[in-house]
Amino acid sequence: MGEHFLKIFWKVAVTFVVICPALSQSYIKYKDPTGNFSTLVYDSESENIFIGGLNKVYRLDAGDLRLIVQGDIGPKLDNPECTTPPPAECAFERTFRNNSNKLLLQFGDKIISCGTVNRGTCEFLYSSNLTIIGQLVSPPVINTDGNSVAMITQNPGGEPNLYIGTPAAIDPDLPPFTTRSLVDFEVQKSMLQKSQKKASDSHIRQGFKMDFIHGFNSNNVNYYVVVYDENYSQTTPNYQTYISHTCESDQTYKVSYIELPLVCNHKGQKYMLAQSAYLANRVPSEPNTSSLILVVTFGMSENGASSIPERKSAVCVYSLSDKIEYSFLNAYKECAQGNTTFKTVQWAGSDQHDCKANDLWEQLLVDEQVPYCHYLEQIPDLGGNAPIVADAIYQEDDTLFTSVTFQYVDEVQESVIFLGDDKGDLVKLRLNSLTSAQKYETKTIDAGSTVIRNGLMLSKDNDSIYVTTKQQITKVPVEECEQYTTCSECLGVGGGVGDPYCGWCTLMNRCTRKNDNECTGAYKDGENRWLNNFDQCISITDIEPANLPSDMQIELTLTVRSLPSGTPQSYFCVFEDIKTMPVLAIDNTKESPTLTCETPPEVEIVKPDGFRKVNLSILSNETNMEFVSSEFVFYDCSAFQDCTNCVSSNFACDWCIYENECTGNSLKCKLQGVVGGKGNAQTNATKFGPDKCPRLKKRDTEILLSVDTKRPIEVVAQNLPMLETGQEGYECVIGEEVVRAEVMVNNTIRCEPKQYSYSDQEQEKPIVLKVRWNGNFMIDNPDKVTVTLYKCDVNRTTCGKCLLADSKYECGWCNQVMCRYKDHCQNGAPFLNGNVVCPNPKIISFSPLKGPIEGGTQLIIKGENLGLAFNDTESIMVDNVNCVTEEEGYIPSEQLQCTLSSTPTRLSSWVKVKISKESTTYSATSEEKYSFVIPEVTKIEPTLGPMSGGTDVILEGDNLDAGTSVNVTIADQPCLDIQRKEDGTIHCVTSPVITNVTIGDVVLMIDNGKDDSNVMFYYKTDPTITKILPGHAIASGGTRVQVKGLNLHVAKKKILTMTIDSQEFRGECFNASSLGVSMTCKAPNISAKFMPLEEANYMSIPEYGFILDGVTKYQSLDGEYPPFEYFVDPEYFDLEDNEYNKNEDENLIIPGRNLNLASQKEDVQVKIGKGVCEVKDIGLLHLTCKPPEDQPKSLDGSDGAAEVIVYHGNLNFSVGLLKYYKWPLPLPLEQMIAIAAILIIVILIIVGFCIYRCKAGRSEQKITQFRQQLDQLEMKVAQECKEAFAELQIEIELPTNEEYENQGIPYREFRSCILRVLFPDQPDHPILRDLPENGVRSEKVDMGLQQFGSLINNKTFLLLFIRTLESQSSFTIKDKSNVASLLIVVLQSKMDYATDILKVLLADLIEKGVDQDRARLLMRRNESVAEKFVSNWLSFLLHSYLQESAAAPLYRLFRAIKIHVERGPVDAVTADARYSLNEGKLIREILEYETLNIYAIGLDPAKDPVEVKVLSIDTIMQAKEKIMDALYKNVPYSQRPSPDTVELEWKNTSGRLTLQDENDYTKGDGEWKRLNTLSVYEIRNGASITLINKQGCNSTLTHPRYMNSHVTSSPSRSMSPMLGQGDSENSVKVCHLVKHGDNDNQEGDRGNRMVSEIFLTRLLYTKGALQKFVDELFATILNVRREAANVPLPIKYLFDYFDDQAKENGITNPEVVHAWKSNSLPLRFWVNLIKNPDVIFDIHKSDAVDACLSIIGQTLMDSCSVSEHQLTKESPSSKLLYAKDIPNYKKLVAEYYTEIQRRPAVSDQEMNRVLGDHSTKHKYDFHEQTALNELYYTYVRKYREIILSGLESDEFAQKNKLSFKFEQVEHLMNETNV
Repeated sequence: MGEHFLKIFWKVAVTFVVICPALSQSYIKYKDPTGNFSTLVYDSESENIFIGGLNKVYRLDAGDLRLIVQGDIGPKLDNPECTTPPPAECAFERTFRNNSNKLLLQFGDKIISCGTVNRGTCEFLYSSNLTIIGQLVSPPVINTDGNSVAMITQNPGGEPNLYIGTPAAIDPDLPPFTTRSLVDFEVQKSMLQKSQKKASDSHIRQGFKMDFIHGFNSNNVNYYVVVYDENYSQTTPNYQTYISHTCESDQTYKVSYIELPLVCNHKGQKYMLAQSAYLANRVPSEPNTSSLILVVTFGMSENGASSIPERKSAVCVYSLSDKIEYSFLNAYKECAQGNTTFKTVQWAGSDQHDCKANDLWEQLLVDEQVPYCHYLEQIPDLGGNAPIVADAIYQEDDTLFTSVTFQYVDEVQESVIFLGDDKGDLVKLRLNSLTSAQKYETKTIDAGSTVIRNGLMLSKDNDSIYVTTKQQITKVPVEECEQYTTCSECLGVGGGVGDPYCGWCTLMNRCTRKNDNECTGAYKDGENRWLNNFDQCISITDIEPANLPSDMQIELTLTVRSLPSGTPQSYFCVFEDIKTMPVLAIDNTKESPTLTCETPPEVEIVKPDGFRKVNLSILSNETNMEFVSSEFVFYDCSAFQDCTNCVSSNFACDWCIYENECTGNSLKCKLQGVVGGKGNAQTNATKFGPDKCPRLKKRDTEILLSVDTKRPIEVVAQNLPMLETGQEGYECVIGEEVVRAEVMVNNTIRCEPKQYSYSDQEQEKPIVLKVRWNGNFMIDNPDKVTVTLYKCDVNRTTCGKCLLADSKYECGWCNQVMCRYKDHCQNGAPFLNGNVVCPNPKIISFSPLKGPIEGGTQLIIKGENLGLAFNDTESIMVDNVNCVTEEEGYIPSEQLQCTLSSTPTRLSSWVKVKISKESTTYSATSEEKYSFVIPEVTKIEPTLGPMSGGTDVILEGDNLDAGTSVNVTIADQPCLDIQRKEDGTIHCVTSPVITNVTIGDVVLMIDNGKDDSNVMFYYKTDPTITKILPGHAIASGGTRVQVKGLNLHVAKKKILTMTIDSQEFRGECFNASSLGVSMTCKAPNISAKFMPLEEANYMSIPEYGFILDGVTKYQSLDGEYPPFEYFVDPEYFDLEDNEYNKNEDENLIIPGRNLNLASQKEDVQVKIGKGVCEVKDIGLLHLTCKPPEDQPKSLDGSDGAAEVIVYHGNLNFSVGLLKYYKWPLPLPLEQMIAIAAILIIVILIIVGFCIYRCKAGRSEQKITQFRQQLDQLEMKVAQECKEAFAELQIEIELPTNEEYENQGIPYREFRSCILRVLFPDQPDHPILRDLPENGVRSEKVDMGLQQFGSLINNKTFLLLFIRTLESQSSFTIKDKSNVASLLIVVLQSKMDYATDILKVLLADLIEKGVDQDRARLLMRRNESVAEKFVSNWLSFLLHSYLQESAAAPLYRLFRAIKIHVERGPVDAVTADARYSLNEGKLIREILEYETLNIYAIGLDPAKDPVEVKVLSIDTIMQAKEKIMDALYKNVPYSQRPSPDTVELEWKNTSGRLTLQDENDYTKGDGEWKRLNTLSVYEIRNGASITLINKQGCNSTLTHPRYMNSHVTSSPSRSMSPMLGQGDSENSVKVCHLVKHGDNDNQEGDRGNRMVSEIFLTRLLYTKGALQKFVDELFATILNVRREAANVPLPIKYLFDYFDDQAKENGITNPEVVHAWKSNSLPLRFWVNLIKNPDVIFDIHKSDAVDACLSIIGQTLMDSCSVSEHQLTKESPSSKLLYAKDIPNYKKLVAEYYTEIQRRPAVSDQEMNRVLGDHSTKHKYDFHEQTALNELYYTYVRKYREIILSGLESDEFAQKNKLSFKFEQVEHLMNETNV
C-alpha cells in the first residue's frame, strides 16, 4: 500500500513540475510606451540594468526588472546652430528639444550618457539615483546624425581612457576616432594633432556618412566595425562594412590604423551591410584556430547602392586572429611588397596613395605574429579592397537580424547564437562549426517591434537573456527545458535540431539541463542517464506478446531503447495501479536491451468494453519514478455482449450463436453456430467476421408510424439461426412494448400490428428496434434500425403550422379545428393538406406602433395563417398607405415584413392584410391602430461637450420611439452607439469634431423622416488639467482629489482611473465648478492590488489618468505628472471609555494612526447616531470633531448613548458610544474652578491691599476709590475670560499647503545658506571673495598659503594644530567656532578628508568625556572645535535633503506663526504680543483695538490695489511691513525695497499726509513718548494708503535711539526699549503698547493692572492654532513615514559611528548614545534651523516670531532627552505647554533612532562616493585661499610659538619635517609684511 501511494505521489509531483511552468509563458518585463529605448548597459556587480531612451535613463533591477530609479536627461535647451552648450551664450534662440540617448557607458559608480542635444555632448550621472553630477560643460563627443560606439579601457600607463568611434562630422573638433578624458571628455592632448587630422577634409566630411556598428578591445587593440560608402566622392554609392583596428600603444593614432572590408557570402550573394556584431569566446576552438570569434549579422543591399538593407539577413563568424588579424598582417606584408590593392585611407584626411615595394619593410614584417601593432610610419592609415570573407553560417529571408549575442554552453560543449530581429523575435541558433549553424527555436518577445542594436545581453549567471526593443525590455530564460513533457519534444526541438541546453533525464522522466543536480549520473558516458540526441529517445519499442487474456499470467519481454544501465533489481514493471512486478532479467547483449517481468495473475475487465488498456511502465528503484511506458492490453472475451463486437475485436475471440456468448475457446460450442474472430488458434469456426453474424440489415427508408395507428412493421435480417427444438421464437421490442414476430421469405421479420404511443409532447420520437429469439438472445442491430413514432397535433395549433409539416407525415387540418393524421380525421370532415390557403388569417401584433409620415418604417406583423408562401400575401395597407412586402423577414404562416410608404399628413388607422392563392382570398385586420407621426427633438442633455467627442447625450422630445431605424447627427457628425430607452428618450455618444466647430445642429433621422429642430449642441475646447492635489490617497480610496484645470465642466463623464498590472480601478469625479476650473474626484479603491514599497507605507502608481468623455490626452498621465501615491489605510481606535461623557464645550478626540498621511479633514465624516460631529482637525494620531449641541438620537431612534462611526473615504469605523452629560454650570467645571480661583486670588490681594491702606490711616474716599477699581478689575477679568473662551472654541483658519505652494518658498542658495551657518554675524565674510592681487606680494602670499594648505591636508599637522589651539585658555568658544568654520571651508573640496578628521576629533572628545565621567554631555555644549565641526559637516551634507523634505513644513510653520502672531497686537518696542507661545513675550494687558481692511497701492500705481488687514493700534512701521508683505508676497525678502527707503502716504479730505511713527501727533507721557499708530491718524476701514519712495530723512527708523528699540532681523539685536543709555535723568523713553520696565509700585496705573496669569490661556490658543504645523514638521524630521530614502547616508553614517565608539569605549548605557545622537542632529542641526529659519529662507524674522520658534525648538530638544522631568504647577509654562505632546514625540524619536540603527550599514565606499560628489559640486562655492589666509593671520601667528613647539616635540611631525615646512610658510608669509 505504501509503495503504491509513493508511486502516485511521484507521478503527481513530476506532472506538477513539468506542466506548471509550461502553463505560464509570460516573461518578466519592463515597459515604457514613451521610452524609445536605444542603449543598454548591464552592471554585473550590482546586478542592475541601465537603459538609455528618450529624455530618460532607467535603472532596473536585473532580477525582476523592477524600476529602481529613473533619471531625466531631457528635454534640454538647445539650438542646432549653437556651437557651445549652455550656459554659454548663443546668438540663436534656444528651445527645449528632446534628448535621445545615443551612448551609455558605466564608469565606476557613474554612468556616462551622451545624447542628441547640444551637438552630442556627454554628462556624468550618479549610478545610484541617475541625477546629473555637477554642471560639467562637455565638448561635443559624438555626431548625433549617426550611430556611435565607445569603450573604456586601461591604457599602458594604467589610466582609464574613453575611446569613441563616431561618424565624421563637419566640426573639425569631432573626428571619427578619439581618445578622451574621463574627467571632462576633452580629447587627450597627446592625441589632439592626429585626432584633428581624421576626416578633416571638409568636402569629404559633408558627403561622408558612417555607421558605427560595434566596438571592442582585445589584447590592447581597439576594433571598430563600421559601414560607410567607399565611393563617397562619386555619383554611384557602394556601401561596405569595414573592420578596423588601432593599438592602444599608438598614443597618437599615427601608424597603427588599418581597415579592410568585411563580407558575408551566401550562395553567391554578398551581404555587405553589417547590422550588429559580438565578440565571443568559443571553447573548445576548432583545430588550429583561436577561441575568439566575431559574430556579425548582415543585411543585403543590391550592389551596395543603399545603406538601408533589404529584409534578408545572413550571419557570419570570423576568427579574430586566424581570419581578421591574419588579414591585417598580410595586408601590411602585401603593401611592403608593392601590392597596389592596398593603399592609404582617403577619408582619413590625407592624399590617397598606393603601396610601394620596400625590401626593408618587407624584411621587418617577416617574423611578426598576430595581433600585430604596426609602428612603421611609412605605411600609415592602411586600407584596401581585399575583403575578409566568410561563408554564412545561417541565412533567412523576410527578416532583418538587428542584434546578436553568443554563449558557450560549457556543460555540453556547445555554442549558441542568439539573434534579435525587426519583428520582435528572439531566434536561437545551434553553432555546429565556424561555417554552419541551425535554427532550433524562435520566440516572439515583443511582436511588431524591432530589437535594438546590441539589445541582447546575457545575465550574470548566463541563465537568462535580456531582449530590448524600443519600448520594452524582457527577461527570457536561455532555455525552457521544463516546457517539454516528452522525450521527443525535448530532443526534437527545431525539427530535430535540438536545444543544446536541454536533454532527457531518463530516470527523472523529464527534460532538464545537464547540470541539473537532480539528474544524477548525467555526466556518466554510456549509461544513458541524460540523452541529448533525438534518435536516442528512450522508449519501449516492442512487447512480446502484445496482449493477453485477463486471467492468464505469463512472462513478458520488453525491448527498451536507451535503457539506463542497471541490474534487474534496479527496475520494476508497473501495470498501472493493478500490480507492480519485479524485473526478472535484463539482456544487454542486443542493440536495444530487453527486460523480462511477469504479468499480474488476474486483471478485472469492465463490461461491455471487453478489454482494458493498461499503461505498462518501468519504475526506477533509484528515483522511485516511472521513466518509460507503453500501452499493454488485457482482454476478456466474455465481456463482449454481441456477435459483431466480439468478432470485430483484435483479440482471439469467437462468437457462439447457440450459446449466445463470446469466448476464447470455441471448441466447446456447436460447430455450425461458431463465428470466428481474428487470430484465435483454438477456434473451430468455419465462418469468420462480423458479416457472418445474425443481424438486421440496414434500411434505405425510415420506418414512420403515427401514434394510435395499428400497423405491422417489417425489417430484413441476415444469417438468422435455425430454431431448434425447445427454443422460443422471435419477438420485436419497441420501447417498452413486446410483440411476436415471424420470419417471412427472404429473411424478412414481420412484427405483429399494434398501436404505439408515447407521453412526451414532442412531434416525433425515434426508438431503436430490437429483435430477440429464444427468450433473450438478441439479433445484432449494428446499423441502429429505428422506428419513428410521431404526433401531428404537437406544436401545430393552427392551420398554417399544420400544413407546413413534412408531407411524409401525412398530416392535415381536420374539420378546421386541429391537425390530424389523415386516417384519424372523421369521414366526411373537411381535411386540408398540401399547398393551399388557410382560412381565418389573424393579426396578433405588429411593431412599431408608429412611424414618421415620410415612411420608410419597416413593419413587422405577427399572426396566424398568414400564407404558406411569400407570394400568398396580396397586400398590406394602413388606411390607403401601401406597405411593400419584403421576403427577408417572412416566416411562413407566422410573420410578414413590409416597408411603409409616405403620407402627407398625420394619420392613424388599422393594418390590413390580404392573403390569396388562385381564386381563394382571405383578409385580416389588426386590433390596434398604426399612427403616422412627426418625431421632434425638443431638448438635448447636456447641451455642451468637448471637441474630442465621447459625450453621452440624451435626446428628449415627441414621438422619439417611432419608426425602426434611427440616425442622429450633431454638427454633421454621426452620434454613435445610439440606444432607445423605454422612457421614450434616445441616448448616443458624440463624435469628435474639427477645431473650428463650436456649435452644431442636432438632426434626427427616423426611417425616412428628418427633424431639423432648433436644438443646438455646443462644442467646447477640450478640458485641460493643470494640477492634481493632493497627489495621494489611502489604499481603500474614497478620499477627495482636487483637480484644477480649464473646461472641466465640459465633459459629462469624469472618472479618475488607476492602472495596476493592467487592472483598472475607477473613482467618480463630481462638483465641477460652473467655470470648469476645478472638480473633485474620489480616489479609486486599489486595496486589492495595494503592495507598499518594502519598509515603507505607500506605493507609487505611475499609470493613472482621467476619462473625460472622448478626450484621450489625459487617459494616461504617466510621465507627465508625478506618480500618484497610495498610503496605508488609516486606523481608528475605540474611545477610551465605551460611554464617553461630553460636556457642551469639549471637542471629541478620536485616537488612531496614519490618519493624515494622505487625508484632509474634508475626507472624513463623523456621525454620532443620527447626528454629525463636525471635524475640526485631523492629525497623524488623532482626529478632533465638534459634536452637536444636543444629544443625537441613536441609529434605532432611541435615547441614550449613540454609536460613533468614522467615515474615512470608503472606510468606516465604529469607535464606541457617546453619551452626553449636561453640566449644570455654564462653563466646564475645570474652567469654572480655574476662573474662580483666579478671582479669589485677585479679590484677596485687593482686599488685603485695602485693609493695609485702611490700617495706614487712608481716608474713606480712598477706600471708595479702591472699590471702584475692584469693580473695574472684575469686569476686565470677566471680559478677558469670555474672550479667551471664545478664542478657544472658534476654529482658526490658516493658509493651506496649496496656498503655500502657489506662493512658492524663497529658498536661499547653498552658498548663502551655509554662510549663515558658518558665520551668522558676518553676512559679507571675506571667504566670499578672492584675495586681492598685489604684485610680488600676491605671489608670495599664494605660495605661502599653498604650502599652508598642504600642511592643513597633512593629518598629523591638522590634528596637532587643533589640539594645540584648544589647549590654550585664551582660545575662546567663539574662536573654536570660527576655526571649525574656516577649516570646513578649506576642506570643502576634500570632504572625505574632512570626515576623517571629524571622526578622530570626535573619538578624542568621547574618550575625554569617558575619562571625566561626562560622556553624556558630548555635543551638549559648543565647547570644542569638533562639536562645531559636526554642525558644519551636517549643514554641508544635508542641505539638499533639507530642501527636499523638511524645508517645506518648516516654512509653513514659520508662515503660520507670523500670520497668527500678527492677527493680534504686537508691541513694536518690546516685541510682546497678544498671541505667543512664549510667556515672557506675552502682552498681559487688555487692549482696545479693531481690525481694519485697507487698500494698499504699491510703487507702481498702474497695478491694482491690494487688500491688507492691519490693526488700528499698529505703528506706522508695522503697517508698512504688513503692506509690503502683501504687495511683495511672492518676492524674497532681500529683493524687496528696504522699509527704510519707502514710506506711507494717506490721502484724506485734507489732502495727502505722510504717515510717520514720530511727528507732531506723537503723544508724550512724562518721560515716555508713545509711537504713532493708525488710530492716531484716525484711519478707518476701506482707506487707501500708497507706498512711496522716501522723500527725506523723516522716518523714525533713522533715529539713532529708535534703531536700538525697533525690531530688526539680526539675531544679536538688543531687546532694550531704552532710547538712550539711560544714564541721564531727562532721557526720553519710547513705548508703543506697554511701558516696559515701568515701576510697578507707581500708583497711577496700578489700579488697572490684573494678575498676569489671567492671560496664559492665550498660550493655549496659539498652541492649538499651530499644532498641526508643529506635528507636520516633527513628523518630517523624525521620518514618520519610515522610508529608506528619507534617511540620508550622512546621518546613518554618523549614528553608526557613535554606536561603534560606544562599543570601543565600553559604554553600555543606551541613554548615552541616545544623548550623543540627539545632541548632534536635533540639537546642532534641526533646532538651529527651527530657531533660525532665515538661514535657509530669504525671509524677515521678527522678535515676536522668534520667541515662538524658540519654544518649539525647546520642545524638540525636550523630546530628544531621555531623562524624565517631573512637572508641577510651579513648572514654567514653556514646559507645561507641550507636556502632553512630548511623550508622543519622544516615542517618535526613539523609533527614528531604532529605524536608523537597523538599516544596513553605510560602507566607507558609499560614504566616500557621497562626499566626493558633494566636493565636486561645491568645490568653488567659497574661496579656500581666503579661508587659509584668515586662519593664518588670526590664529597661526597668534599661537606660532606654541604650534612650532608642538611640531618639534611630536614624533610623526618630526618624521615628516613638519616644523621645517611650517617655518617655510612663516618665512613666505612674513616676507609679505615687509
